[in-house]
Amino acid sequence: MAAVLKKRVLSEYNKSFQDGPPGKKLHLAKKPLIGSSAAAFVGLLEKCKSSDEALQLLLRISDCLQFQESDVEEAIKKLSEHFQSEEESVVRVKILWLFCDIGLECPGANLNHLIDETIRLIKNETSHKVIAQGVATLLKLGVKLSDDKILMQRLVGVARDNLKDTSHQVKCRCLQLISELYPICPESDRTTEIVAEADIIVKLLGDYSNAEDARVRCEAFQSLLTLHGRGLTLNADIYEHVCASLSDDYEIVRDVALRLIWLLGNKYPENTVTLQDGETTLRLVDDAFIRICSAVNDLCMQVRALACSLLGTTRGVSDRFLLQTLDKQLMSNMKKKKTAHERGAELVRSGAWASGRRWADDAPGQLLEQSTVQLLPGGAAGAFVHGLEDEFMEVRTAAVEAVCELSMENPTFATTSLDFLVDMFNDEIEDVRLRAIDSLTKISHHIVLREDQLETILGALEDYSMDVREGLHRMLGSCTVASKTCLEMCIDKILENLKRYPQDKRSTFRCVQRMGSKHATLVLPLTTRLLGVHPFFDMPEPDVEDPSYMCVLILVLNAAQHCTTMLPLFEEHTVKHYTYLRDTMPHLVPPLPIGENQFSRNEKSEAAMDDSAVRRFFESVLQHIDNVTLSTNVRIKMLQSAEEQLNKLSEMEPLVSGAANFTALFARCVLALHTALNNPAGPPAHALQNLAMDCLRLQHQFSGVTEQESACVWQLALRVCAARLIAAVENAAVGAGAGAGAVLGAAPGAAALSAAAALTHHAELLDRLLASASMEPDPFTIAVFQQLSASGEHKPGILARSLHPLLLAAPIPSVPRPNLKIRMCSATIIEPANDNDTVLRFCAGLITGVSFEAEVLRVREPSALRIRVAYPDRRVHALLPPRDHLRPLDHHNTNDDGTENVRLLTKVLISHGVWTEPCGVDISVCLAVEDGGGREAASLVELCRPVRVTVAPKPIKRGI
Repeated sequence: MAAVLKKRVLSEYNKSFQDGPPGKKLHLAKKPLIGSSAAAFVGLLEKCKSSDEALQLLLRISDCLQFQESDVEEAIKKLSEHFQSEEESVVRVKILWLFCDIGLECPGANLNHLIDETIRLIKNETSHKVIAQGVATLLKLGVKLSDDKILMQRLVGVARDNLKDTSHQVKCRCLQLISELYPICPESDRTTEIVAEADIIVKLLGDYSNAEDARVRCEAFQSLLTLHGRGLTLNADIYEHVCASLSDDYEIVRDVALRLIWLLGNKYPENTVTLQDGETTLRLVDDAFIRICSAVNDLCMQVRALACSLLGTTRGVSDRFLLQTLDKQLMSNMKKKKTAHERGAELVRSGAWASGRRWADDAPGQLLEQSTVQLLPGGAAGAFVHGLEDEFMEVRTAAVEAVCELSMENPTFATTSLDFLVDMFNDEIEDVRLRAIDSLTKISHHIVLREDQLETILGALEDYSMDVREGLHRMLGSCTVASKTCLEMCIDKILENLKRYPQDKRSTFRCVQRMGSKHATLVLPLTTRLLGVHPFFDMPEPDVEDPSYMCVLILVLNAAQHCTTMLPLFEEHTVKHYTYLRDTMPHLVPPLPIGENQFSRNEKSEAAMDDSAVRRFFESVLQHIDNVTLSTNVRIKMLQSAEEQLNKLSEMEPLVSGAANFTALFARCVLALHTALNNPAGPPAHALQNLAMDCLRLQHQFSGVTEQESACVWQLALRVCAARLIAAVENAAVGAGAGAGAVLGAAPGAAALSAAAALTHHAELLDRLLASASMEPDPFTIAVFQQLSASGEHKPGILARSLHPLLLAAPIPSVPRPNLKIRMCSATIIEPANDNDTVLRFCAGLITGVSFEAEVLRVREPSALRIRVAYPDRRVHALLPPRDHLRPLDHHNTNDDGTENVRLLTKVLISHGVWTEPCGVDISVCLAVEDGGGREAASLVELCRPVRVTVAPKPIKRGI
């Protein structure tokens, strides 16, 4: 019945009726207000009945702000008309704000017209807020047209006219406009008139530093700094005027005045300044340094921190003023003291032989000038002492950094400030302690540590913070100690601390390695005691796995490298232990001419030769692989042989391991692809998955790869994408033909669509890469490009059927030529140990943390690092470590190829349900890389072999 009704209704509405002759058709068209959405809102402004409605409409315009080029001029006209008729200043401010947004963001906007319109609108304006916004709009629009010198002069003139306004906001905006838009000519093009005009502008800005409002005074000084930053040379004559502002009541003025004083002191260091007594003269940089030192006692914390920072960046200060910053004794404000002979000669010249005969010589103290009486230490006296003892962490941190910067350039100051930096090791804030430790490490080449200083330093080794302890290890390895007793104190404390914190083993090893290299002559008299060598008795052989004994061995062996006198003191077991450490930790133990390694120096000189032998070996391995005249079977066998030889080469030569691994992995991919394609049952899914992962390793795990080599890798990956598409289409066809219906065939069909999308995306990226490398693609790549350009829809079935014969007929890909600059990203898991048999037991459903430490070398993007946790039930979690858990390695942080070496120190969280027996959970470090084109999660490329942790989740006890 419903179908009949629907048919009848459709038939009725499809009939046409006509009465009489047809009339003339009229086309009515209403002219739109303005073409775009924002312009339509502008057209509605004239219909607003109140200022609130207009403001809401302007806010909507500001939100969308989409104008067509033809509508911009009309919109500006309507906004300007509404500005003139609007009574509320808030609405007028918003209109001028819109002028700025339209000029900066809308294409086709005439900036000159907007500037003219803004100047016209604010000319007769009475509201301070509107004028301030108008000047701000002129500033932002003028920056876009800064090349037009005439326009800039006009805007500066507008700002100078509005400087007479009584509002501080208007004055600040005008001063900012003058400083940022005033045209500055290069020094070679400056004439006398230009210089005189620039002096007038500087004087104008300087005059406003005497304004009543502190915000105006601050902006005046900031404008002078801005002009200097743009290239205008400030005159040293303004120095005295700026110094007077150091006693301003407002900290914002004192802050910017300090910056200006520092600038003038560094720019004119040799100018002379006369002090208040009229006789004593100082260099300008010294006087500026003294005035900045006085600001260390300022009431405002920000000013004190700024003063400390500026002290560290002041250069060319006299040593007597520099050293006075570390002495809190009272001074006469750096005035020149007169001798008794000079004072007697002055009395003779004055005609007074006795002090009682001079006029007003016995005047009471109440009549003395206030500025001549000084009760507290002023000037540079004890400036850094006050900064290092400040109650705020920011000031102490700035003072420590300033002392470090000055000490790096002045050995005398470094020696004097050593005690103060050592005292900062006991600071209550960890960040301050770390800054002090790092500062002492930087100036270590200037200082020698004494016993009393070492007591404080070594006491800080007991700190609970691992960062502090490792920082102290770096510092002790960099510094020089004064005597054998000092070195003995260090060794004993380090070994004692190692028992308390065994997790610091690797950092301690690097510390004693550097200490042994720097103090070879001091280690010599301690060798027999450290190694337990007795002149008459055979002592028991120590355990080479004992961390304390390993520290002693590393110390002595590194000292023996520079002092061969101690080599005959070694016992037989010491030589055996050296051989063991040389094999297990070659980066910590140097080559020595003892035991079986007596010819190690000759071997080292041979290893230091050029890499021509390695290049010849590479060429010999790969010389016949790309020979097209050979049969496919012969080339496959040669590839297998080349892979084996290159894998052995990567183990034997660490310097070329990256290039050898890269080429071997490429050869393995070629072999695996050939085997998968020639499989009678079709390419296996697991083989294609491993192939795709190896291609991702080639693309992301290696650095130093040229564009040509990268193009070869991407062309190989394109073949793998094509093989995965063919396999996905075949699986979809098998699933659909099994009679399972559309539901079961949906998953294979989705996989085929994803594979097609990945192939298309990969081809687009490969096209750009080939164009960038100026490289011709191989025949299969050309065929894929032709197929993708011919079929616009890229249906998986059609694309797979066209690519299958091309892929089978394609020749074996060419292996790229050896590039010895290639380096491979790798990771080493330090904790948990691989041979750990401890079972972690926790309640099922809850979380347990496993301490994890790893060193990752030559990683391009540390943010891509992930921790892969694989459970026995095939569940895999990729954990993103927090950013602060990635720390730079202390021995070498960056590499020549731009990669980084990081240390990953975190806790891996593990959770699972109840297990009947303990099972292993695999933890490894991976790189998260995008597979390209698909919607799947990022693939994980493993950087090391996983470490297995035995876990036993136990059921929760249901008790009381």
